[in-house]
Amino acid sequence: MTNKELQRAIKDATDDVRNFSSSPSSGPFPQHEVTRREMILLRQLTLYKIEDAHKYKRRDLERFNTEIYNLTTAFVKSQQKSDSVGARILNSTI
Repeated sequence: MTNKELQRAIKDATDDVRNFSSSPSSGPFPQHEVTRREMILLRQLTLYKIEDAHKYKRRDLERFNTEIYNLTTAFVKSQQKSDSVGARILNSTI
């Protein structure tokens, strides 16, 4: 991951965290939303670890954390897809 790609990914992750909505008025968040938010926060933390590893020339840690970043990103994207599919199904049945 180049420094420019890393900075763009950090900005995107930070924007995702800023876009968290407040608690629903009907009660606590469902478990799948809690898990999705945890993954978004983990993704952001992992990017900072990649940035530090790059700064201190720790290639092993940079590669390790890049793999974790890729996994968490894939998870978050899959959750967003399933949420949008679920919303379309819900809206079509109403």
